[in-house]
Amino acid sequence: MSNTTWDKLVSENEIQKVKKARSVSYITKTIFASSLEDEKLDGWDILSYTKDPKKLKVKKEKPQDEIFEDTIWVLLANLGFTTMNRDRHFTMSYGDSASNTQQIDVFAVDKETIIFVECKSAISLTTSNFKTTIEAYGEKMRGLQTEAIKKFPNRKCKFIFATNNYILSHNDEERLKSYNFIHFDENTIIYYQQLVKHLGSSARYQLLGNLFANTEIKGMENQIPAIRGKMGGHTYYSFSIEPEKLLKIGYVLHRSEANSNLMPTYQRLIKKSRLTAIRKFINEDHGYFPNSIIISIDSKRPLQFDRSEKKVSGAVADLGILHLPKKYRSVYIIDGQHRLYGYSDSQYASSNSIPVVAFENLDQKEQVKLFMEINENQKSVSKKLRNILNADMLWDSSKESEKRDALRLKIAQDLGEKSTSPLYGRINIDEDQGSEIKCVTIECIRIAINVGNFLSKFDKRNILIQNGTFDLGQNDATLKLLYGFLEKCLDYVKTYSSEEWEKGSSMNGILTINNGIGGLIRTINDIVNFLIDNQKINPMSDSIEDMVLETKYYLDPICRFVNQIDDETRNNIKKSYGGNGPIPCWRYFQKAIHEDRPEFNPNGMVKYWEDHGKEFNSDAIRMLPIIEKAVKYIVRKKLEENYDSKWIKEIPQSVYTEAKAQASKEEYETGETQDWWDYITLLGTKSIITYGKNWSNIFSSIFTLDSNKVGDKETKTEWLTILYKLQSKAAKANFTVAKSEYQLLCEVYAKFAEENEI
Repeated sequence: MSNTTWDKLVSENEIQKVKKARSVSYITKTIFASSLEDEKLDGWDILSYTKDPKKLKVKKEKPQDEIFEDTIWVLLANLGFTTMNRDRHFTMSYGDSASNTQQIDVFAVDKETIIFVECKSAISLTTSNFKTTIEAYGEKMRGLQTEAIKKFPNRKCKFIFATNNYILSHNDEERLKSYNFIHFDENTIIYYQQLVKHLGSSARYQLLGNLFANTEIKGMENQIPAIRGKMGGHTYYSFSIEPEKLLKIGYVLHRSEANSNLMPTYQRLIKKSRLTAIRKFINEDHGYFPNSIIISIDSKRPLQFDRSEKKVSGAVADLGILHLPKKYRSVYIIDGQHRLYGYSDSQYASSNSIPVVAFENLDQKEQVKLFMEINENQKSVSKKLRNILNADMLWDSSKESEKRDALRLKIAQDLGEKSTSPLYGRINIDEDQGSEIKCVTIECIRIAINVGNFLSKFDKRNILIQNGTFDLGQNDATLKLLYGFLEKCLDYVKTYSSEEWEKGSSMNGILTINNGIGGLIRTINDIVNFLIDNQKINPMSDSIEDMVLETKYYLDPICRFVNQIDDETRNNIKKSYGGNGPIPCWRYFQKAIHEDRPEFNPNGMVKYWEDHGKEFNSDAIRMLPIIEKAVKYIVRKKLEENYDSKWIKEIPQSVYTEAKAQASKEEYETGETQDWWDYITLLGTKSIITYGKNWSNIFSSIFTLDSNKVGDKETKTEWLTILYKLQSKAAKANFTVAKSEYQLLCEVYAKFAEENEI
């Protein structure tokens, strides 16, 4: 017995009415104005006034899961499906029992297909656990398909599991595959939304090609007159065909997450402006294109070609009838996608014919090569696109150096495209112009990995010259290891320097820009080398988790450095450009680690700072002890003036005890009497200045450097802490003074040392 609510379906004109309501993020209703306050308590708000002064039209935001369902529904409606569920209350029978019914989120039908969509949406990015959901739905699929085909016979069915803000686990992905459940994440959905904006309902061919690849298109006429020949060792066919036929079986390998399982992909997304111009040229100007569309016909068996009995003497080509595959996604469009799709929704799609050169079973890497050669002679291939294509083309190269370059590019690409990556959406991969957030380039990451020794190095003769720390010899295995390690390291920095990470290039950000990410990857390489040298990790045998755990100890100083960075250092990092742009940031990161973890001392770091940071050293070394003596002189003098003989009681006991202990130790070692006051440090002096009522009664006006500075006494005496740290650094071999530190020294020296003639 069927309990399917077929009355909940809409078609044709009704779909347009429902789409209008589903295209907005709120629901509406009309109420009496007198009940408005009560309705507001339930989340309703005024949308508009009506002609009747006693009534109002109000709206309320839909739940986010309903908004997501509506997004999918509207997408399929725009793709041209002709029968769909009206609302969320459509249910279908899937078994013999009357109680065996399943609510269907989105149900869409056209002349050839039936689509079921199960939708899952989260408010923010989270991991999934859909075992129960997938398995329960999977067991119902056969029954749902049987029920649907009874109503809509001679159609193919496909089930889509659509998610928003979910990271699917490997187990969930395998469960979906076992039930032939197609997963659409937000990236896939965005791709089809963009495509439908450009192509209209003809974008459905791309969707169906993806869902029903290599399944038969019933009733399609597939025989066409053609010439067969040989070119570059490949069989090709030349013919003319109605655009409508080619649209049905054709597929464009756009660079997108939707096509990630079809690597390598190489086509730019169709440009709407160009497509509009072509459509106008065809429809209004009755234009045509004499140059051929280039395709590759994908066929598991050799194409059937009925050779004509008539021959031309001396000709190297054959005449005959070509039998095209009657299957979705059996033809890949290598060149001419705009010309082909210009005919979509055109009155000439079935009456015009377009010239085609078709290769038989051209390998996808050969397609990429041909695409690049064609575009080199027309519109040049951009550096970004070339990098993307090389990640695929060089993956299995016979040259080991090219294979490693493909690996570097693939890691960069995955860092920008995988939803688990901390750089997801921040790497400018496609051909858009980028933004303040999407401002890291593939090239920057490729170079950063290349200058390190994560991967093995080879000379021009293919001879190994350096083993890579993470190189397992095979690209697939190395990708999994190195990408996983870098992703987790970068994620750690993101977690503990989140404010700076989120800036991108805005607000003078220095971390998620080319210089910052390039410098960070270089530094992670240094940390790995240090840990390997000290036998703390072994990438050839250790787990990613164990290696990251060891690495975190040396990433912590980088996080602290980034969180406390001063404006001058920020500018020094930002102002460095070109291929060497990341070097200053890299050296700052190295130094930050070394200052906290002295055992970390990578080659070249000390020399770099000797060459880049000694300008103010001699003056600083001269001024620091004078400043300390002057500040201590003023503090003691003021304490004695205000508290007479009881002034020692106004010193924190810990400061006094520590100074006395140091004086006693020196007396014991030298045999000479020591004044404990000489062993008060600048940090101890700060504690005295801010102790009890000392600040408000005595020192506030004296030791506030900037009267306009906002903050408490700790903030206003922070300069003493800075000078104390500078004293500590001055004892180290790689001591350097930043310009801002030197300027502070000069200001303090002028205020206290010169004025008091110390």
